[in-house]
Amino acid sequence: MIFLVIGILVVLPHASAGSIKVAESYWTLKANELVVDEDMAKYGSKVLVPLVCGEAFEGQKIIWKRESREELPLQGNRVFVIVEERQGGTYTCYSTEGNYLNHTLVLVQWRYRKIIKGTPEKGYVHCSTNNYSGSFRCFWAWDETRAGKVAFIKITRSHIVGNISCSLDSSAGSITCQDHAYCPYAEEMDHIDLTIYFRSNYVIETYYLQFRISDIVRPDMVRINKKNNILELQYPESWSTPFSYFPLTFQVKEIRCRRKRICNCSNRRSAKVDLTQEQQWPLKKGVTVCVRAQDDLANSSWGEWSQYKKEKHKRQNKKDGLK
Repeated sequence: MIFLVIGILVVLPHASAGSIKVAESYWTLKANELVVDEDMAKYGSKVLVPLVCGEAFEGQKIIWKRESREELPLQGNRVFVIVEERQGGTYTCYSTEGNYLNHTLVLVQWRYRKIIKGTPEKGYVHCSTNNYSGSFRCFWAWDETRAGKVAFIKITRSHIVGNISCSLDSSAGSITCQDHAYCPYAEEMDHIDLTIYFRSNYVIETYYLQFRISDIVRPDMVRINKKNNILELQYPESWSTPFSYFPLTFQVKEIRCRRKRICNCSNRRSAKVDLTQEQQWPLKKGVTVCVRAQDDLANSSWGEWSQYKKEKHKRQNKKDGLK
């Protein structure tokens, strides 16, 4: 399970050392991890980043190394290191006897969207849930050209002290979260604020979402049972109860498919669509019935289509009857 420590923004007066300027801002992602908030996309961009070995080592002779092997021409508790373009690194401080004292991983905030797939219009991270239990899942797609991973997660309620925990799923392409203080029978006043920090090498990208559970709820597929010439539309087993308090609206459309073709509910946009809360639907001859559900009290997403197609009885071959 991943938890976030709130980062602290540090602003330095605009200064320079030779032709290289001091980083104007940087912030703590978590313990021993510093993110430089600079636009360093241009070739040859360089900034000076101040590092501190530790308050307890003030006035001592200290040696610094990058990646624990490259000794730097720096000494002392407080130093400036040069970060070029998007090349951060782990800077470790040692005593003159070679004893480890502390380290800082320096990362660079990337202002573009390269680590995971998506567009500003369609979004990058998507969240959904199949009921009002307070549990939900957020997922994304990695860009194949970059070795990305989740560096950190921050999740809170907008104005109240919440108790939301998230865990990274085994696929590394999603997280599962639980709002332990969520009450499905009360009006949801506050948004959930979710920030996910993705890392590729020394680059950090930040993705932010704000939503309510009612915004992302998406019912599972409707169950369809046939009784005589009536289709019974049943609520998904995963849907919240009682159903009278969590009503669903059904979207129903009837389509006619040519023989030997698979009926595709999603592609038949020209078919007539009916909305109903009734759980019985008359079955007509020669049609395929497509049904999906939406929370009747929230303008959230429709679920996936369920499909019912009456199977035709094959006539017995006359030759078989003569045998």
